[in-house]
Amino acid sequence: MKTRRSFLLRLAAAIGGGRERLARSFCTQAAVAVAAVHLVLYPLLRAGRVSETAYVIAAVALTSAVVALLALPIARTLRAVRCNLESLDNAMSPAEPMAPRAGVVTRPVRLADRVAALIETRRAAEQQNQSNRKTTRHLLRAQHIAGLGSWEWTRESRKLDCSDEVYRILGIATGQRDITLRRLFRALHKDDRHAFRRWSFKLARGGRPSGLDIRAHAWNGRLLHLRVRGEPLFDHKKAFHGVVGTIQDATDYAQAIHDVHRLAYYDVLTELPNRTRFRQELAETLKSARARQESFAILFVDLDQFKRINDTLGHASGDELLRIIAQRLTRVSRAEEIAGQPLAARERGVCRQGGDEFIVLLRGVTGDEPAARAARRLLETLEQPITLGPQEVFMSASIGIVLYPRDGEDLDTLLKNADVAMYHAKAAGRNRHSFYQPSMREATANRLVLEHGLRRAIEAEQFELHYQPQVDVCSGAITGVEALIRWNHPTLGQLAPKHFITVAEEAGLIMAIWEWVFVTALIQLVAWRKEGLPPITMGVNLSSVQFADAKLARRVEDVARAVGVPFEAIELEITESVLMRDFDGALATLADLRSMGVKIAIDDFGTGYSSLSYLRRLPLDKLKLDMAFTGDAMKSEQAAAITRAIITMGKSLELDVVAEGVETQAQLDFLAAAGCTTIQGYLLSRPVPAAAMTELLRRGCRPAAPSDAPRPDAPLAAIA
Repeated sequence: MKTRRSFLLRLAAAIGGGRERLARSFCTQAAVAVAAVHLVLYPLLRAGRVSETAYVIAAVALTSAVVALLALPIARTLRAVRCNLESLDNAMSPAEPMAPRAGVVTRPVRLADRVAALIETRRAAEQQNQSNRKTTRHLLRAQHIAGLGSWEWTRESRKLDCSDEVYRILGIATGQRDITLRRLFRALHKDDRHAFRRWSFKLARGGRPSGLDIRAHAWNGRLLHLRVRGEPLFDHKKAFHGVVGTIQDATDYAQAIHDVHRLAYYDVLTELPNRTRFRQELAETLKSARARQESFAILFVDLDQFKRINDTLGHASGDELLRIIAQRLTRVSRAEEIAGQPLAARERGVCRQGGDEFIVLLRGVTGDEPAARAARRLLETLEQPITLGPQEVFMSASIGIVLYPRDGEDLDTLLKNADVAMYHAKAAGRNRHSFYQPSMREATANRLVLEHGLRRAIEAEQFELHYQPQVDVCSGAITGVEALIRWNHPTLGQLAPKHFITVAEEAGLIMAIWEWVFVTALIQLVAWRKEGLPPITMGVNLSSVQFADAKLARRVEDVARAVGVPFEAIELEITESVLMRDFDGALATLADLRSMGVKIAIDDFGTGYSSLSYLRRLPLDKLKLDMAFTGDAMKSEQAAAITRAIITMGKSLELDVVAEGVETQAQLDFLAAAGCTTIQGYLLSRPVPAAAMTELLRRGCRPAAPSDAPRPDAPLAAIA
């Protein structure tokens, strides 16, 4: 049908052109014939041999005869064409009824219809061509959008015949589009060449391998991720003679997969491996260590008091701090000798376990000493000051250490024991490392018991306040008391704060406990005043958690007004290490408290930073000399000189100096001679319940006179 249509189109064109040529030829010949007739007859008319009438009749007759003779060949030609068309029509359309040969009228009509049909067919063919070209453009655009190009390689040419999209993907300019398979092979990533060679061999052997993901360098140097597909070509004898296939640019897809992989296995904030990825690495390390009978160490690192950074400086500063810590841990773990011996890159590893916890893996560590050196190196690095915007902060960490196979033979046991060792280091004072010991499990169990009991202690009224007096050295009068909490545990007995305050801080219960202490102490102070006892100050300790509370001053004000205690009778005690963690914030909080009239005392002075420049700027009322100085002053002249210097400094700053831990008369005599104005310790009284403290306030608590110092073997003057 297609051949018939094209033939009819050519025939219609030929008929149209022949008809025009015949018309032009007949007219020319007729004109020549008429001219020739007139040239013959006109001289006879001029000579008078024929009349004008005879001239006209002769001219018309001769002209008609000549024209008839000229038209006769044309008529024969048209008749032959007409017969040929009818024969062709009958041969190519046998199902159609034959047109009757008789009757000249129907033949011109049938030819005109056929010509019209041929013209319509030609128009339809042009429209189809336009549609095909449009489809081709859409296909090329789709290939461009998808980054998909086609290629073909044959044995005869030994060249790659590629589409324009392949050249665009590879970054090949128009003038360089003559590439060979060898040149393309050199552009492949060196790690993918072997896989591509094997894939090509499978195609050459007539196989149909699946698609291949490879990396290649574009002509401009950019690294591409390509998806290559292909299938073999065979000739009529079924012999291999080439390959045809496609190349798709999968760089964006590969990048997306890479991003998803990083989100799944790496921490977004620190870019360290996360818990899931690191557990996989630990599992591989454990499997390898079992097979080779090797050992390794796990260091469980937990930042000390990280929460205060978020509470005081904000979560943005906390995030920045975690990034800096991660960089330091990574940098230290990449050092040449983190554990005292060279470690290859594969023998180190750092991950963020979650929150402020990190894990460091050390392969090839065989004993405690190399692991301890590594832990000390980490602690030294973390102790370096960190700048967060305008603030400079200091951080420390507690590290728990386990060794395989000594401390566990499976992954969960090792991580659990490392966590137990870390909490043991934290309970021992923070900023240290601790190796796991089986006995630590009992301590951990006790800690869980304490935490569970603390949650019920307030409701069950298991807490009790004891009070220890502070006595003026000269007058012997009680000038103030310090409120000290005790926990009457139902099974463990009475517990001092050192046994449960740290647990309360870590469990997030310290705020509720402190509010109970503060309210109870102020209520007791009001009761003593109502009994007409001498006015004294009530000292209450502040932990770092309370002091980091931005609403501390407001809380103190609300409680004092509700209970009815003047602000001047309240004394808040805080250690200097807590003050130095955020000096600007501490300065603002202390200024708010002092503006209300609340007194501020630095507790355990001399054991922390003891920054004299900071001390001068802080709005303080009292220095409480740590009991270590009180005891050491009797043992060495250097310690005595330091104690005298602290007392002198306090007096020069117009601060009251209170000596804690006074247990002997000799200590009292030394402090009085050094100029200390107030003392507190077992020489005067142990911390006692409210009833016993009431009796002390009624009858006073006077220290022994210097001349009446007891013998060294005499019992301490303890009032209970």
